[in-house]
Amino acid sequence: MKLRWYWFALLLLPPLLAPALPPFGQRLVILVGVYGLLGIGYQLVFGQLGALNLAQGALFGVGAYAAALAAPTFGPYAFVVAMLAAVVVAAIAVVPILRLRSHYFALATFALAALVNLAALHLESLTGGANGLVGFAAALPRGLPLLAFVWICLNGAVLAQLKFLTPRRAEAAFLIREAPLVAATLGINANRWRFRAFVVGGAVAGLAGGVSAAVSGVVSPDATGFPIMLLCLSSVVLGGARHPVGAVLGAAIAVCLPEAFRQLDGAWLLAYAAATLAVVLWAPQGLAGLIDGPEPRPLPQMPVRLMPSTNGKRIVLRGVKKHFGGVEALAGVSMEVGRGEIVGLVGPNGSGKTTVLNVISGLEPADGGTIELDDRHIERLSAPVIAHAGISRTFQSPLPGEGRLSGVARAVGSGAAFLLFDEPLAGANAQERAELVMLLERLRVAGYGVLIVDHDMALLSKICDRLVSLDRGRVVG
Repeated sequence: MKLRWYWFALLLLPPLLAPALPPFGQRLVILVGVYGLLGIGYQLVFGQLGALNLAQGALFGVGAYAAALAAPTFGPYAFVVAMLAAVVVAAIAVVPILRLRSHYFALATFALAALVNLAALHLESLTGGANGLVGFAAALPRGLPLLAFVWICLNGAVLAQLKFLTPRRAEAAFLIREAPLVAATLGINANRWRFRAFVVGGAVAGLAGGVSAAVSGVVSPDATGFPIMLLCLSSVVLGGARHPVGAVLGAAIAVCLPEAFRQLDGAWLLAYAAATLAVVLWAPQGLAGLIDGPEPRPLPQMPVRLMPSTNGKRIVLRGVKKHFGGVEALAGVSMEVGRGEIVGLVGPNGSGKTTVLNVISGLEPADGGTIELDDRHIERLSAPVIAHAGISRTFQSPLPGEGRLSGVARAVGSGAAFLLFDEPLAGANAQERAELVMLLERLRVAGYGVLIVDHDMALLSKICDRLVSLDRGRVVG
């Protein structure tokens, strides 16, 4: 994504015009930079990967305390200490949290935030307890030097995000967020992505907290409180959770709106809440996304040329079993798929066809039997590991905005030697069916192995080298 000229104005004009402002105006510009940094770090986990992290405010507080404690010894380098402290807390805490999904992930990060707040309140010998820490700000930059520092960091963070999110990485983040099963079967390790995003986001939050400590000159348990997290979340949602400048725009609104409506006392909160609700309902991409319009996402394209496949020779299933509670989905399935052949898997609904694809690709662990890729047992491996070993698959339902063959193109483009197609022709038009038939012929010639599930027996009989028939989880022909 490329930034339009007016976003560069938002990033460059505030620090350039700040010297002409009174001290209070300069303070507001610094705070916009602080909360912009906090939001950019939050965009990595929440915006790009879709994980509701409620500990970003707590990591901000960790950075504030670390900067306050380190400032008398390290001076301006206390900002580096603030980043490192937040990184250590984030890296240690996120490892068990990554085992959780959805609202459990959010609850675990909320628990982490609560623990940090309790530590700030009760470790009085270190944190000063309820009174907090004071008397450290003289060792840290103040005024215009601090303003220049935070905005240089902010602009650097925006540019780093732009450089990192190449089309390929943006596609991987999209799949982790919107289609985690597809991501896993393409070899994308979502936990590794979340770990890195959580840690890098924590580092940026720690830096923002350190600068905030220099601005206020006081660090108390309020720096780790939930209001900071709420400000971060609402400003990112308001500005744009995935737009590179969304966090900066949201921070500007969050900092300046209370000042603009100061005469209304607490009524500005109502206006802010109403504006946030309106954005959530009518502009879910945020104000920055609303201004720029929707960013078109490149759809997967079928490779023009297929490189000959040399990875692996055959997949062999021996007596594979799978149970779901008391239901026997697979009852000792044995079959094989070699490179250079197309095998059709047929049978009535509920016969276990999709389950076969799931256990081969690692989405479901087999309860018995073995699955081998050449001489390597893969029945206990995770989906990303199996994908890297050379097996990729498609799913019955295409992603929103994609055609029937987009999933096929994505799987073929992964370079896997073995491709598992789950009803790729369902709902396809005549042109798409013809394209798939041609693709299958190309895959056979290039030495790929294909296992295809579909209900069109006539077509499968023409394009497949052989058919395997399932009924009630058993191979019957």
